[in-house]
Amino acid sequence: MRSHTLTLACAAAILAAAGASAQEKISLTVAAGQATRAMKPLGLVGEFFIPEVNKRIKDAGLKVEIQWKEAYAGSLLKPYQMLDGIKDGIADVGFTPTIFFPDKLPLENITFVVPFVSTDVSMVSKAINKLHATFPEFAQQYEKFNQIRLGGNSYDSYELVANFPVNKVEDVKGRKIATAGAALAWMRGTGAVPVQSNMMEYYNSTKTGVVDGFIIFPSAHPGMKYPEVAPYTIRVGFGAQYAAAVVINRDSMKKLPEPVQKIFREVGALWGAEADKAMQNAGETGLKAVPGFKDGKVIEFPRAEQVKWAKMMPNIAKEWADKLDKQGQPGTKALVAYMDEMRRLGAKPARDWDKE
Repeated sequence: MRSHTLTLACAAAILAAAGASAQEKISLTVAAGQATRAMKPLGLVGEFFIPEVNKRIKDAGLKVEIQWKEAYAGSLLKPYQMLDGIKDGIADVGFTPTIFFPDKLPLENITFVVPFVSTDVSMVSKAINKLHATFPEFAQQYEKFNQIRLGGNSYDSYELVANFPVNKVEDVKGRKIATAGAALAWMRGTGAVPVQSNMMEYYNSTKTGVVDGFIIFPSAHPGMKYPEVAPYTIRVGFGAQYAAAVVINRDSMKKLPEPVQKIFREVGALWGAEADKAMQNAGETGLKAVPGFKDGKVIEFPRAEQVKWAKMMPNIAKEWADKLDKQGQPGTKALVAYMDEMRRLGAKPARDWDKE
């Protein structure tokens, strides 16, 4: 009898231990259209976001194990497929370049219609996060695509990189300047000839004489070697730009226990802050690298010329806001709120886009 009782007790203990150690295993696929080595914020998805989520789940004593599958460099979804791919559940979590979706995520592209505001990466993201907390329409943009924005990040100040020196606005007149998306509007009123392109084409286009220069963030210099063909980096100060977000499919999020959902949101915000710091540092490193290239030179654009450039342009922010207002979106309200928040944080815009 004593032996039988002991056997039952041991079995019960084993079952209890097994139950206590049992974990719910959840598979999640993370996708991105770019390569991790090319973009520091994307690299931080694997280096910071994923391990931090795992750590917090463990520290909280939650019986959940996330089994991550990572698919980068377009192996599952191309950059322009990210919104629909996450919506359809092809991947659960995605690094989405918001800059590629000015029509589908119009409010997310607000910084590109207010150039010359600030070169401070973290400041820009803080203002964007404030807009997300203030206007439900920002989150609703993602809800239309069955997803939730966990965090966003900005890129170091976009600058002019050229094969000719630029010391005043008039120097770009008649010159072919390549850039992408909404940044093409930054050439309006200057006499420069805007050329639709992208960062993968800038080097060869400049080398072969198709363009005379292009607009890009200097953090790309070390990897892309742009100063080899365009030795002049002119710090025009178009400004840091909000350009990417980490998102999760809403159905995938609902499958996670509530405490884990909370962790995802918290870590998403932390990832954004880490990515911003990385981009600010990378931008400074990129500028420091310019003199290391043959004939490489950084030109400091005078503040007076920056103001002149900004005021030569039509008010593209007002155009953007009016268009969104007509669509039932808070275009004007978001514009005013963004500019007010940036000024509150210490920005000194070359032009008050919201006050004209």
